[in-house]
Amino acid sequence: MQLLLDLGNSRLKAALYQNGQFQQLALDSVAGLLKLPVTAAYLSSVATEQKTTELLQGLQAANFPTVQLHTEASAFGLINSYVEPQRLGVDRWLAMLGAYRSYPADRQLIVDAGTAVTFDWLEANRHLGGWILPGLQLQQQALLTQTARVHKAQQLMPNLAPGCSTSAGVENGALAAIIGAIRLGWQTTPAQQLVLTGGDAELLKSYLPDLPVLVDPFLLFRGIAQYIDN
Repeated sequence: MQLLLDLGNSRLKAALYQNGQFQQLALDSVAGLLKLPVTAAYLSSVATEQKTTELLQGLQAANFPTVQLHTEASAFGLINSYVEPQRLGVDRWLAMLGAYRSYPADRQLIVDAGTAVTFDWLEANRHLGGWILPGLQLQQQALLTQTARVHKAQQLMPNLAPGCSTSAGVENGALAAIIGAIRLGWQTTPAQQLVLTGGDAELLKSYLPDLPVLVDPFLLFRGIAQYIDN
């Protein structure tokens, strides 16, 4: 059994992997991970060097064999489009690998809706490039911190209705921007399949009933699994 770790900009996500199956872990503390009966840990990190080093040191101090994964020019048949491959975030690379290997299609659009929302297009075995825009919370925070008279958002679930308060306007506008970007991306570079992952994936799916949407919360971990199984 392996421990899969995704250290992002805002939090650490973890899952156990064994025989092709994933089990999401609820993290109370990193210390709790060190008690798990696993043979090795595999890490994807887009966090700061300091945070990444602290996590690696904690794992190493507990004698956890740990492999940190990095973006490559190509792997498992998938070709990276970046001239400098290492500049593509490893989270995007692993999500693309997960989609490419688990949900093969001639053309697909992969959207990871987390702190940032990333878009990546695949055609056959080649990455065509992508977009990056602020996620729901980042958009809201930008208005809250930069605009004196915009008050903290209070809604729990944004929607696309015209907001009847400033907070509703901020939240609904942020959602509309992301939904609009997905639809524009789908129209601009047609695909056969839209794969959503990340914390806001299910919310976004509910506003895209006419598109062939597949939601996979384990998409990045499926990418990591390629390095274990192959």
